[in-house]
Amino acid sequence: MLDSFRNASKSWVIKVLFGLLVLSFLAWGVEDVARNGLFGRGPAITVGDRDFAAAEVMVEFKRDMDQLQPQFGGKLSMADARKLGLMDRTIDSIVTRTLVDEAARGLSLATSDDEVIAKVAAEPSFRNQLGQFDRDLLRQALSRAGWSEQEFMRQEKDNILRTQLAESLSGGLTAPQALTEPLIRWKRETRQAETVSIKASSMPQPAAPDAATLEQYYKANANSFMAPEFRAITALLLRTTDAGRGLTVTDEMLTEAYKAREDEFHSPERRTVSQIVLADDASADKAAEMVKAGKDIKVIAKDLGVNVIELGLVEKGDLPDELAGPVFDVGQGALTQPVKSALGWHVAKVTAITAEKTRSLAEVREMLAADILREKSMDRITELTNQVEDSLGGGATLEETATRFQLPLVRIAAMDAKGRAPNGKPVTDLPGGESFLDVAFHTEQGTESQLTEMDGNGLFLLRVDSITPPQPKVLSEVRTEAVAAWQAEQRQAAAKALADKIAERVKAGEPLAKVAQSLSLKAETSAPFTREGGEASKMPPAIVTALFDGKPGRVEAAPSRDGWMVAQLDKVMAFDAKADAKAAEQIRKRTNSAVSVDLIDQYIAALNVEMGVKVDRSQLSREE
Repeated sequence: MLDSFRNASKSWVIKVLFGLLVLSFLAWGVEDVARNGLFGRGPAITVGDRDFAAAEVMVEFKRDMDQLQPQFGGKLSMADARKLGLMDRTIDSIVTRTLVDEAARGLSLATSDDEVIAKVAAEPSFRNQLGQFDRDLLRQALSRAGWSEQEFMRQEKDNILRTQLAESLSGGLTAPQALTEPLIRWKRETRQAETVSIKASSMPQPAAPDAATLEQYYKANANSFMAPEFRAITALLLRTTDAGRGLTVTDEMLTEAYKAREDEFHSPERRTVSQIVLADDASADKAAEMVKAGKDIKVIAKDLGVNVIELGLVEKGDLPDELAGPVFDVGQGALTQPVKSALGWHVAKVTAITAEKTRSLAEVREMLAADILREKSMDRITELTNQVEDSLGGGATLEETATRFQLPLVRIAAMDAKGRAPNGKPVTDLPGGESFLDVAFHTEQGTESQLTEMDGNGLFLLRVDSITPPQPKVLSEVRTEAVAAWQAEQRQAAAKALADKIAERVKAGEPLAKVAQSLSLKAETSAPFTREGGEASKMPPAIVTALFDGKPGRVEAAPSRDGWMVAQLDKVMAFDAKADAKAAEQIRKRTNSAVSVDLIDQYIAALNVEMGVKVDRSQLSREE
């Protein structure tokens, strides 16, 4: 959007129109905008009596996007997310969740706050190394996900109610044997075949085609010899190395920075600790006697039937208050007397001690100097960023802005999306790495991009000067590749012809092994395969499908990854549920689950009709 404002601001006509727009707002007021909402009139989604504004839907949509960002390297745009169907998924999630919630309330399903708290506290990811629920871990997870604690607890309560409703519909549901047993036999049936592979590379290499044949092949396959899109780029660079020139770091700066970060350079005493936890006073008394007798913690644990828990390297603040003092009072190799906490009685052993240490200013001087210089460079970058934005927003060109602030300007005559020049070689000294390429090929011609981080070395802003669309390379440029492709196609065709001849002879009654031997080929017996095929069978899907559609003796030929294959079905092996009870049970469970899901889907469809669902997609089609 800023690109449009920048470019538009360079026209005096647009400036006049902006002025008229401001006057119209003053004349008419903004009451209608506030009353009708940014996204339009009415709710975006209505489920029964529940309404959801477009802003609410967009918040959830953006949250769903954030969860997917790591899979796209943080570059998933809102437009791309919509193309992937993420908006539809968000809408479906809101509608389904609300239908179930309303149904649960209609059935008077309820759960207590204690049950919700117990469920959250039992979550392993919210427990610390001592196995205790840690509220800080919960808060950190919620912060990363963009949830408040109150919102999360409410969602968990709703999830418990939804689970109750789902279990009331499908809990204990078992698919009938009339469905599962035939399905098990069908799905787990295996077959075996005799196969012959003909590699295209084993076929005679044909001579190069004549000019007319090559020309005809090139025209028919022009899309295989396309030159990629090329773009001419002008880029303005705001590098930290440039911003840092002339900056100095004084002793006063170093001393001040050291004092401000003194805690960072102080390492408190740490101890490597192992412990046992005892449940009752009697066990604690026994442990106390054994500690006095000088027995090792492993011996005590074995005698009392408990496990030794390795806490690893800990600081005093990492331990419960009751345990911290005794653990940090004993010497290396010593055991504490039993100490009582809310979890029981603890006996701890200190196996190693790392002494407290504070690094001096001299030791961290170089690091502090680099950090100060980097910080000052970034401050100057920030100043330059504002100045560059103001300059461009005022109508100046990249060239004028670069001259005004003495910033480097990079011109790239032509490059493709992989950073290669038309000669196929990488463009040298390409700024910004992959981020530069991404921005360059997502910016419209004649417009300027946003300022973008440049691999930790500052920022860049670019303009796309021209675009050369993809187009077929001339035959003279790709003659070698075209000849090689034509020859490979001829060898593949020869492999197919040979495979067809083999299949015809086998269908006429000759054994496949004998036919293969006569052609200096080798027949092999495949591994048993199911309808899904699989890598172990090494057979093309087309052959697997055909052989499961025929009886022993069926012959089929199909292309493989490196040529062609001929296969003849040899054996059909029925599945023995008793011999492989585990596999049969897995299919039964999946079938039961599928039936349960189908039942719940039908229930939700019925709720949809009963309560009514309306979605105003026009309000959600705008980029926000």
